[in-house]
Amino acid sequence: MKELGKYLNIKKRNSLLSEKEMFCDLVDLYESLVLRGDELDEKYSLNLTEYEDDFYLLIENLFYLHYGDWKTEIITWYVWERKNHSTGEIGLLEWTNMETDETKDVIIKCAKDLWDIFKKIENK
Repeated sequence: MKELGKYLNIKKRNSLLSEKEMFCDLVDLYESLVLRGDELDEKYSLNLTEYEDDFYLLIENLFYLHYGDWKTEIITWYVWERKNHSTGEIGLLEWTNMETDETKDVIIKCAKDLWDIFKKIENK
């Protein structure tokens, strides 16, 4: 059992990150994992979906625990569906203010934009 973790390299942070910085880092990392899996499939016909699915489920469940249902649904959309990787086209996020019934279409280019829209929706 001594060998467990032998090749594990834990990176320690020198400074504490704000919640916004941590959120952006996590979402960016999640997206890069999905893209890496897609790239392996496209370039080398190596489909690791069955292997990766449990990891994605773990990540999404942790987002659910911390951010709740509606935010996690948007995070999942952002990572999996927002961008057409073949064309580079970015889809719109449509959200409705339930108090005013006003609907808005928003382009979310990066995780920081995602964080900002969450804060905007929360504050209405």
